[in-house]
Amino acid sequence: MTFNVFRAKKTIKGKPYVCRSYRGRYRLDGQDKVHDIPLYTSDKRVALKRLEEIVRDKQLEAVGMLPPESIRTAFQSALDEHLSEYISDLHAVGRDDKYVRELNKRVQRLMRECGWKQLKDVTSNSFLKWRGKQTLSTKTLNDYLDSIRSLLNWMESHQRIERNPLKHIQKVQSNGKQIRPRRAFTHEEFIRLLSAAGRRKVVYLMAVFTGLRRAEMQGLEWDDLHLDAKPPYLKARSSTTKNGKDAIIALHPDLVAALKQLHEDSGKPTAGTVFKNLIPRMSIFRADMKRAGVEYVNAKGQTADLHAMRHTLATNLALAGTAPRVAMEVMRHSDMRLTSKTYTDAGLLPLTDAVTSLPSFIPSAKPSSLISSPNLLRASQDLSILDNKFHPNHATQSVENEPVKAPLSVPVQPSPESEGWCAMQGSNLRLLPCEGSALPLS
Repeated sequence: MTFNVFRAKKTIKGKPYVCRSYRGRYRLDGQDKVHDIPLYTSDKRVALKRLEEIVRDKQLEAVGMLPPESIRTAFQSALDEHLSEYISDLHAVGRDDKYVRELNKRVQRLMRECGWKQLKDVTSNSFLKWRGKQTLSTKTLNDYLDSIRSLLNWMESHQRIERNPLKHIQKVQSNGKQIRPRRAFTHEEFIRLLSAAGRRKVVYLMAVFTGLRRAEMQGLEWDDLHLDAKPPYLKARSSTTKNGKDAIIALHPDLVAALKQLHEDSGKPTAGTVFKNLIPRMSIFRADMKRAGVEYVNAKGQTADLHAMRHTLATNLALAGTAPRVAMEVMRHSDMRLTSKTYTDAGLLPLTDAVTSLPSFIPSAKPSSLISSPNLLRASQDLSILDNKFHPNHATQSVENEPVKAPLSVPVQPSPESEGWCAMQGSNLRLLPCEGSALPLS
C-alpha cells in the first residue's frame, strides 16, 4: 500500500501554476489501480491526516469490517431527504401521479407517528408497535408496509443501505375479510335508484355497465368516448386507471343512449371532462339512495355505495353465464379469484335453482303390478305358446297367389332355467324373476 499528498501543477496561458489545495494519491494492497482524490485543504499536515483516514476506511471496507462510504453517508442523512429523492425518481420513470402521491402520504405519516427522522431510526420493532395500535383495514395496513418497503428497497438497490430492515415483516392476513363489505344492487333497487338520480343517472349507468371507479370517471374526457364506432367503446387512459394501463371498454346500448343525450344537453363539447359536476359526493349519493328506498347498509352490515356498482357488474356477468376469464377482463382484474370471490355477490346468485335442477335419485312412481295391469304386455309383440295342432288358416296373411312358405309364428320352447315375469315401468319393459313363468329372460 502506498499513498502521498501533493499539489497539482497546471499551465495557464503558457505559465506554470501550482494549485493551493492538496490532493491525495493512494493504492491499496492487492490492487493495481491508483486513486487520485481531492483533500480540500491547503495545509499539508491536514491533507495527510485526511488521506490516512480515507485509506484506513478503504482497507476496512475491502475486508468487510466497515460499510461503504455511500452507506455511511446515507445512514447519517435525514430520512425525508431520501424520500424526496425517491419521489423525484418515481416521477422520472413515469409512475402514476396518484400512486406517487399516495405513497408519499403514507411514508410521511409513518415517519411522523413512528418517530423516524434518520435511517437509523427505521426498525422492525418500531413499525410493529405502530401497526399494533391501528384500527385500519388489513388492506390499508399492507399498503403502508408496501410503501415504506418500496422506499427502502430503492435505497438498498442504490447502495444507501446494506439491507432493508423491514424486509422480513409479514403482511396482515385478511382471509377474505373486509372492513367495509359491499353488496351488489338488485335489479329492482337499481331501477329505483335511476328513477331518483335525475341528471346523475348517466353516472350510475356508467359505473354499473363499465365498472369504472370514481377517480376513473372523474378523469374521463369526451375524446375518450367513441359513441359512433361499431361497436361503441371508450378508452380509459393509463393516467386515470388504477393499474396504470390503457383499457378499451365496450359500451352497453343503454349507456350509449344516455351519453349521447348528455352530449346534446352539454352543447356537444369536443373536449373537457364528461361528468363535470355530476359525480355525486357521498351525502348526495345517500340522498339518492334514500329517495329510491334502497338501504345504504343492510342488516348484514353490507354497504351499497358507488363502488358497489362494480360488484353489481361482476354479479350480473355471473348471472348472465359469462365465462370467468371474460368476466375478469371486463372487470379489469389481474386475478380471477378477485372477480369470482370478492366482487360477485353470492347472495344474488340462483343457488336454489342450481340445487333443484340436480338429477333425482328417487323413482317417480312405484312399479306396476302384473295382477293389477294385465294388459301391459299389449304394447309389445304378442308372445304365444302354440298348440300341438297347427291350423294353416290361422297363418299370417301372404301376398296374393303366392303360397305360404312358413308360418310367421314359431313355438316358444320353455327353458327349465328360465324364470321371470314382465312388468312395465313407465315406457320401459323390464324382466324380473318370478317362479313358474314360461317366458325366457332376454
